[in-house]
Amino acid sequence: MAHVDLNDRLRETRARLDRQRASAGQPRAKYARLERKEARVREDQCAELTSLARSLMRDRVSRRERITENTLIRVAIDLLLAHRDQLRGSDEGELRRSMMPEVPDFRSSAVAESGTSGVPDSRTTDSPDFRSSGVANSLTFGPRNYERPEPTESRRGRRS
Repeated sequence: MAHVDLNDRLRETRARLDRQRASAGQPRAKYARLERKEARVREDQCAELTSLARSLMRDRVSRRERITENTLIRVAIDLLLAHRDQLRGSDEGELRRSMMPEVPDFRSSAVAESGTSGVPDSRTTDSPDFRSSGVANSLTFGPRNYERPEPTESRRGRRS
């Protein structure tokens, strides 16, 4: 039986549908104009990213566009690319410190001990060390701290 690459088939189908929509003059949704790229993130990063996106969604003035985790990831990528000349290092920690020397290393102990992959070095241990992360409630970006804002009178009645 021949091997069918479903990713290629899906990509071809999406491209065909995009061409059909473009020829019909239909505007495409923002997500449909973006490329898909997956990234592995730490548990603490995922939780903080979700919390930050929700907080920004609640606090936004304009309701035109949703703020999602993907929105924040795209902003972070733009920021990284805008400062690519500062990027130096041969591992994740060095790269992070070259861009943001004042930001603490938020990696959990299990990831820190095993490198950026989160997979323990099989030469040094038989089982992974899954201790909990001691991540703070705030993230530091340059001179400002982002802390989850306290509820205001207008938001107290809403559900979080």
